[in-house]
Amino acid sequence: MKMLDPALIGVRWTLYDLVDRLYGTRINATLNELQIKGCMDFLDEGQSVWRMPGRRQGLFRAWSHIATRNRRLRLHGLDVGGVLAQTDQPEAAIDLVMTRLQIPERLWMDYFALELSKLHGWAGFVRWRAQAKGYYWQDRNPADLVDFIAIRLVLSLPLIEEAGKQHQHDFRYPAWVRYLEERPHECLLRHELHSGAILPDYAHRVEVVLDSGDADRIKALCLEYEHETTAREAATRAQRLQELCERAGIPRAELAGKRSGALRRMIEAVYAFRSHEGFVWTQALERTYIRALLGKLAAHRASTPDPASEPGLGELREKGSDVQALFCIDVRSERLRRQLERVGHYETFGVAGFFGVPVNFIELGKGHETALCPAIVTPTNVALEMPHRHAHGGHSLFHLATEVVHDLKGTVLAPYITVEAVGLLFGFDMAGKTLAPAAYNRWRKTLDNGKQPTRLVIDKISRVDALDLIATLQDEMVVRAVDRHFGIKREAITTGMIHELRKIALAQASAPSDFARRFDLDTAAETLFLTSLRLEYGLNPDQAKIQLEHLARIGFRIERQAMLVGNLLKTIGLVDGFAKIVLVVGHGSSSQNNPYESALDCGACGGDRGLVNARIFAAMANRREVRERLAERGIRIPDETWFVPALHDTTTDETTLDDIEQLPPGRLTQVARIQADLAAAGRLCARERCIELGETGVDSSESAADRVKRHAVDWSQVRPEWGLSKNASFIIAGRSLTRALDLEGRAFLHSYDHRLDPSGELLVGILSGPLIVAQWINMEHYFSAVDNEVFGSGSKIYHNVVGRFGVMTGNVGDLRTGLPAQTVLKGERPYHQPMRLITLIEAPLSCVQDAFAKVFKVRELVQNGWVRLLVLDPATGCASLFEQGGWTTQPWPPGTEWRIKASHPVTAPPPRRPRKRVATPETSA
Repeated sequence: MKMLDPALIGVRWTLYDLVDRLYGTRINATLNELQIKGCMDFLDEGQSVWRMPGRRQGLFRAWSHIATRNRRLRLHGLDVGGVLAQTDQPEAAIDLVMTRLQIPERLWMDYFALELSKLHGWAGFVRWRAQAKGYYWQDRNPADLVDFIAIRLVLSLPLIEEAGKQHQHDFRYPAWVRYLEERPHECLLRHELHSGAILPDYAHRVEVVLDSGDADRIKALCLEYEHETTAREAATRAQRLQELCERAGIPRAELAGKRSGALRRMIEAVYAFRSHEGFVWTQALERTYIRALLGKLAAHRASTPDPASEPGLGELREKGSDVQALFCIDVRSERLRRQLERVGHYETFGVAGFFGVPVNFIELGKGHETALCPAIVTPTNVALEMPHRHAHGGHSLFHLATEVVHDLKGTVLAPYITVEAVGLLFGFDMAGKTLAPAAYNRWRKTLDNGKQPTRLVIDKISRVDALDLIATLQDEMVVRAVDRHFGIKREAITTGMIHELRKIALAQASAPSDFARRFDLDTAAETLFLTSLRLEYGLNPDQAKIQLEHLARIGFRIERQAMLVGNLLKTIGLVDGFAKIVLVVGHGSSSQNNPYESALDCGACGGDRGLVNARIFAAMANRREVRERLAERGIRIPDETWFVPALHDTTTDETTLDDIEQLPPGRLTQVARIQADLAAAGRLCARERCIELGETGVDSSESAADRVKRHAVDWSQVRPEWGLSKNASFIIAGRSLTRALDLEGRAFLHSYDHRLDPSGELLVGILSGPLIVAQWINMEHYFSAVDNEVFGSGSKIYHNVVGRFGVMTGNVGDLRTGLPAQTVLKGERPYHQPMRLITLIEAPLSCVQDAFAKVFKVRELVQNGWVRLLVLDPATGCASLFEQGGWTTQPWPPGTEWRIKASHPVTAPPPRRPRKRVATPETSA
């Protein structure tokens, strides 16, 4: 046992940590509770009906304004008014508290780090919020870590001082240093007693001796306690060591023999192993997976025709496919791709699920932008959703009822009238979702009209059209202002008057106006009204310029559309041989009552569904102007080829085609067959899913499909699907490498043909984008599985949503980070196998090394051991694994050589053989 080191004050312990540890107080818990409640009030994003006042002043000032009048703080003995009366600046408050506690300036940064670690979830969210550019709630209600630390220090000061009065002790920094140096034995016994680590049979004796205050008795008992603790620990370790030696086959007699040295060697081995024990198991998992993966690929290669027998690039592409499909690289897409290729003659590709289209999306009926792209990308273009035609029938019954409930929640009488007003309706809703969720959901859809058909605005708006839109908006503002200020309705004023008022406000004309003369306004009244137009309604040149800049972000120019489509097609190797139908399949998840739903959606789309990106990409690829520009770059898409967006629901494995009404009439028969094939493949996937979920009574693909659909609509279901759990590898290769292989839904599959990438630029793009996002996902699952309580978020059963931005366990607690237990654990055992991402690239090793050297972030991840890099070189037939700073090579497949004979230059794809239409087999499970 070691005495408490005074040098650790302010580095490992805050002052109140020592008070809690040595005197059994709960200052830290009280601080956490008070600060959490303050953060919940300030950071709320619309969940609370009664809003915290003064939030636009910033976190510290808004909190200070309330804290000075907060009776709850006074009941806790927290009179913060003395500090807050001296300053309303967070920096000054921090300086005041640290000076009053006499903490040396050299320790301030360490002390602040300790304070932030107490509520790392809340501190992390505040930090992210402060650094997020354009985040609406941060712009409206600013907060940063300086505010966060200032509030915590201001709250801690009176708690520390009050504890000092109760225990008649000075708890400032210099006094603590003297206390630990002059009375080390008393400090050690106090720490053992109040931390709960004390030996049970010593607890009463220690308490009595501490109360006596006799320094000699305290020292004697401390020395005795140290000796006894050491002896018991030694006995425990000796017993464990003996058991270990017996299992290792070392006889007890040899262990006790002095000359054999077995005991010393065993102890040294234990300590050597202990330093990297966790890493040994991680490496064992990874090596096992790598061997199994290479074995599967080798067996697959041996069972397929020699690729050298096919001319040029043809061996990497499926012949005669009349339908092609672009899927997200998500591990859940691997199952659907495999089953779809099984039930029909399909050629599938894998690509990041935002389909190379970074965009901010404004959904119909919503006024804010949603970034549909990976977090490492900042989109500059905006796409709008507009109604395809006027909806008929108004809102659905349940939509109206939901609005009623939301309005009632904001009234004081809500507890008395909510049940009477809509309780029967939603009581029936709850009963249906609980007792028969699948049947109830089908019935409810008959009442709900659903979302009206929409179209996407993806083309640039001309400057003339933009100016007309702004003028129309400004005219509407003038009409509203006239009505509000003078009570004059629209029918009483002319269009000429409206235009003139707008131009005067924009300094394009001069007063007086016809409006003023018509309604007898004097100069002062007209000037006041014009000032209101400029300030309150934004009718001024600066605001008009901002509006024009916003409109300029809407849509993509034709050249940009062609570039985005061409880059993606070239990246996945689809530059010729286009089928008549090319599916663009985004994905999303369906679940009820699930705050973690975005973790089940598309990571490449920023945690949103991928349908919008699929629709935008398909619309771009179908445009004649885009295809003309692609043809100039060597990518010729036939006129009969049509790109069709679709959405794969990863919970039910149902795939729904979108924008079908835009297809030529002659394609509808083919679309019907595709829908049937997708449904069949989805049912086969559902059966695999049910087996992994441990479902019983599922004896057919049809019953499996019904079961997973029920999970999607069951509000009590804590695990509607496993999501991306068990993800293990990222494979960058042509589909021929893995086609028909069951990769168990554990592999991210990104299509890549190194022959179309002589410069390595396409591989660099894959490494710097999709690979990094996949590594984030892998590490999120890794840490959440290794220690779910610390790095994950615990059981979602006890979670409460906070302010619409996070969850916490119980009604007051730290914001939970990571994934819930239901995502990575099966019972108490890990379901997700924690291993680093195994990245396998099919390309010449020299090309991979060149690309690897160009991407600093990926090079850093690989060299520091966060990603395992494995290269399959088709030219040498070897697999090269990067580990311990170098490459280790072994033949692949084992004991054989596999070489591709290049019949054509890598700079230009060879002519393709004519496609043969193959009948689609109808299969069922």
